[in-house]
Amino acid sequence: MFGLFESPMAPEEPVEIEMDLEVERSAQDVHAMVDFGDPRNHKMAVGTVARTGSNTFDLVLDMLPDLTFPITELSQEPGRSYDIESVLPEELGARLYKTVERTEIEPLGKNRCKVTCRTAAHFHPMKMKHYQDEVAMIAAGCYNSLAKLKVHAEQGVEVVRQIEAAQNA
Repeated sequence: MFGLFESPMAPEEPVEIEMDLEVERSAQDVHAMVDFGDPRNHKMAVGTVARTGSNTFDLVLDMLPDLTFPITELSQEPGRSYDIESVLPEELGARLYKTVERTEIEPLGKNRCKVTCRTAAHFHPMKMKHYQDEVAMIAAGCYNSLAKLKVHAEQGVEVVRQIEAAQNA
């Protein structure tokens, strides 16, 4: 009888999220924007990216200045794909443990491409009652990140800054 009304545990396997958008920029330009080793990386315009090793970086976003996100570059194919892993800072206290993200870029012409982001979200053990909210939040975060990449590529970083200011208001 004890535990009869307890919420069951959520699945332990990662949640897979896939989204895509067309971007009015070349595949090469978009690849540079997602490559943490490239000075044109779009996160550098809204934060600080510091190289910490041959394939590791620390990311500090302007909108979250007290948190450092470690990034590990897993693989890349210039103009085609870029794979990273990011473990969330413990001080965030999140249920999300880490993400493994793959960005695929398909040229659709000289100045247009399709960007597909595949994210594997790994969570700390949690009760099922929290799981759906966590999955919804990571899905919204993935869409937000992809949409900001598109806006940055097509309209510039100032528009992204306006969006982030509105999100923080």
